[in-house]
Amino acid sequence: MKYYLRCPKCKSTFPDVGFSFECPHGCNSIVKTVYTAKPSFAGKGMRRYTDYLPLNSEIKYDEFPAIFKSQEYSEIHRSEIYFILNGYAPEYNVGMRTCTFKELEVLASLKYCEERGANFTLSSVGNTANAFLELGKYAQNVQILLFIPEEITCCMFEINRSENVRLVGVKGGYDLATRLAKKFAEKSEDWRYEGGGLNFARRDALSTMAYAFVEQFGFSPDYYVQSVGSGTGVIAFFDGMKRLGMRPPSVMLAQNEPFLPIVEAWNRKLDAFPEYDFNPVEVLYAKVLSNKNPLYYQTGGLRDILTETNGMAFGITTDEAKKAGKEFKKIYGFELYPAAEVAIAALNKVNVEGKRVVVNITGSGLDLLKKDYRVKEAKFDYIVESESDLEMIE
Repeated sequence: MKYYLRCPKCKSTFPDVGFSFECPHGCNSIVKTVYTAKPSFAGKGMRRYTDYLPLNSEIKYDEFPAIFKSQEYSEIHRSEIYFILNGYAPEYNVGMRTCTFKELEVLASLKYCEERGANFTLSSVGNTANAFLELGKYAQNVQILLFIPEEITCCMFEINRSENVRLVGVKGGYDLATRLAKKFAEKSEDWRYEGGGLNFARRDALSTMAYAFVEQFGFSPDYYVQSVGSGTGVIAFFDGMKRLGMRPPSVMLAQNEPFLPIVEAWNRKLDAFPEYDFNPVEVLYAKVLSNKNPLYYQTGGLRDILTETNGMAFGITTDEAKKAGKEFKKIYGFELYPAAEVAIAALNKVNVEGKRVVVNITGSGLDLLKKDYRVKEAKFDYIVESESDLEMIE
């Protein structure tokens, strides 16, 4: 057995029976994978880390983030600043044609579902959907339904759309899109809900960035900086460092004001997320950070990681994010996604002099991509606004 599953709350272990993303004993936890053999890292891209992925076959795709020390930002902060550059920037040896780290998640998710013969549904606020549109072809025998808030069209694009992927526009927010994706999957034995951030195949795919960093530099940094929506990437980096037997870095999380569920829950020590009287998708600059139910309160989630690493959480204004983005483009010559700008702005808020800091640039280079490829606006196949509308989807 290559791996088994473990609940960090009740400590029980159990096999993966397919889409078993929750503890069978009902614990509110983030189920983790435990790999039974020492890995032999070999190959390129994510294939190098197949031994630490819950898959039985290789991912035949070579693109992977660029990881390097930023001399310019190191001088600015009088520290050692390292970037995990997800995006499209050929000059820096990164050619991810969907421009964000969601590409890694999607590749693992596709393979996980394909190996189990499952058509699946999921919801997204843009980046994940873009990645499935482009990369869905890597699991041609699987049909995919993406439920997307209708107002997210500004974040959606495609180059060569995969024929096995259909887009469902939802007249409502991300929460409604998620509910409808789950409802559709429940209505048919032929469909499964993909699981989102609870899907350990997704998280373990993002953990590959931790392995790659340690392989390249040989240490765990003092700080790890990332903007967060669900928090999947932070949990993955933390788990990856633990899996290697390293001391995880102190995490610095950032969200885009005025929507700050994780920031407020952590800094105010709340037992539940605060209520907001607006739809975050409609008001946020970094729209992908609009998740109302991040992986925070579950055992093994963000609250536990912030506690264990003595972490911090910051609210970033849109002006701060845009300023950080302009500074980055002046140095590197290409644009960051708004969420990545939020992360750079968070770095600027803290005195990290003399420290070693990793910043996960979760998306970048769409401006460069548009010069090299014909990028088209993604079109919806269906528009729905309630459960009764699901009948129209074939």
